[in-house]
Amino acid sequence: MAHYNCLLIDLDNTLLDFDAAETAALRSTLEQFELPTDAQTIELYHEINEGLWREYEQGGIKREKLMTLRFSKLLGKLGRQGGAGKINEFYMAQLGKQGQVLPGALEFLEDVEDYVTIGIITNGALRTQAQRMALSGVGEFADGIFISEKLGIAKPDKRFVNIALEKLGVTGRKRVLVAGDSLTADVKCGAAAGLDTCWCNFAQKENNTEIRPTHVVHGFEEFKAVILEQEELDHVGEKKKYQL
Repeated sequence: MAHYNCLLIDLDNTLLDFDAAETAALRSTLEQFELPTDAQTIELYHEINEGLWREYEQGGIKREKLMTLRFSKLLGKLGRQGGAGKINEFYMAQLGKQGQVLPGALEFLEDVEDYVTIGIITNGALRTQAQRMALSGVGEFADGIFISEKLGIAKPDKRFVNIALEKLGVTGRKRVLVAGDSLTADVKCGAAAGLDTCWCNFAQKENNTEIRPTHVVHGFEEFKAVILEQEELDHVGEKKKYQL
């Protein structure tokens, strides 16, 4: 029997390559509005955007405000004028066209789907994230998809995963694993709900926080071993799914 029978897994930089998606969408957006597309401008946007998302995770800013404020701040730093709302609208449309998958992600999902109930949990815009999951194919492996815009709650609020478990029909919590690349969103959310957590540290980052995940993995093979027992690892792909 698998170590876990329910996996609540993050989307961006856990299954999908958000860095690649963001860069592609941002370049198209900057070109569209005749803004600089050099590496310095892109890095400036990243700094602004990441700072605002951290503030959002802490409940300090509304998502709708974040969407336009990031481009307002970028325009201000560049000394340019423009409609931040229109820029963001174009950017989100471009982002929805990006479905880059992290190497090994689809194979991982295919191997574990026979043994666990899979719920994808993501902070983001409903339409954009749904489009990206459809393009990439990862959504086909999910028993449930939970997006912050639709729920009205964002990770790390523990209600996010509690709602996901309720909608998935999962009542036992001892064999639920919450996994993702973000310590402050995914791992913190799962820990707050009293669930086991896994930090998908594929980028080989240092943990400079006080957050301590149950597991830390650096690749999908290691991740798979956290979920499945050796006998199951030896027979991945054979159709068998444990009932909760």
